[in-house]
Amino acid sequence: MSKGTNTPNKPAADPLEAIEQEIKQKRAAFADLRKSRCFPMFLGSASIGHSIVDDIFDDLKSNFCECQDIDVIIDSGGGNIDSAFNIATLLRQYAKGKLTFVIPRCAKSAATLLACSGDEILMTPPAELGPLDPQITEMNPLEKRIERFSPLHIESTLELIRDEFENGHEKLATGLMNRLQFPLTLGSFKKALEISSQYMFELLSTRMLNGNEQKAREIAEKFTTGYVDHSFCIKVSEAVKIGLKAKELVGAELDVAWEIHKLNKKREKLERDKRRQKLKEELKDLPSELIDLLPSELLGKGAVGAGQDQTDQIGVA
Repeated sequence: MSKGTNTPNKPAADPLEAIEQEIKQKRAAFADLRKSRCFPMFLGSASIGHSIVDDIFDDLKSNFCECQDIDVIIDSGGGNIDSAFNIATLLRQYAKGKLTFVIPRCAKSAATLLACSGDEILMTPPAELGPLDPQITEMNPLEKRIERFSPLHIESTLELIRDEFENGHEKLATGLMNRLQFPLTLGSFKKALEISSQYMFELLSTRMLNGNEQKAREIAEKFTTGYVDHSFCIKVSEAVKIGLKAKELVGAELDVAWEIHKLNKKREKLERDKRRQKLKEELKDLPSELIDLLPSELLGKGAVGAGQDQTDQIGVA
């Protein structure tokens, strides 16, 4: 541009719009490599729930009529097991050909159930599935605080009480018993394990392991009661070992899937920063003593942990 030209500078592109375009391009590239349609479920730490079911149905109804092969790129920490089962049946209905779940990083808990509803699972080297034991949140009436636990903990607690009685520690055992929930409540908690197992068995035995009900039942039992902790990391080697049709992404497919994952994490950060900035603007006229009462992470002064300040990202390519 010559000196003295008054042509205005072109406005800088919105970083969020730019990264959206990059993700769209990478999704298209992945679809070309795979000769399929790409359906990304970028949930981050947002929970799978009823509203997600509605959003996914809207996308499928609008964009995937009579579709052949569908690749679902999923990033999710889990959520409601009933909603995950509902989503699984919807995706199967619209995938007239092969239904594949691609996991760049995480598909834990209820998202693992979802990933097992297709024909095959593709995972990057750091990708992980997780156990299906439901996580129950209840108020502890004695200590007036929220407790989060797995129904698997009930059996270990009962075993501990039995051991204390047998070892002559009756007072300790009685004290532990008095802290237990009402027996019917305990029974309903344990029933949640059976629900997860039934959903997993039904999905596996009717697609990935069609015709092999025994193996489907074994895997369902493994996912619900076979791991010591809900956060257990199930990588592709373990998935194959227990009998799932899973394999590791390699070559160009691995490169593009991982790029999509990294771009999506950048997008999530940009969205968090944008919401925080908007919140700061809205709060700037409040008295400082009220602002000081707000959580520091809400204003961008601290790290955001899992489950905080995330949005649902569902889209199609």
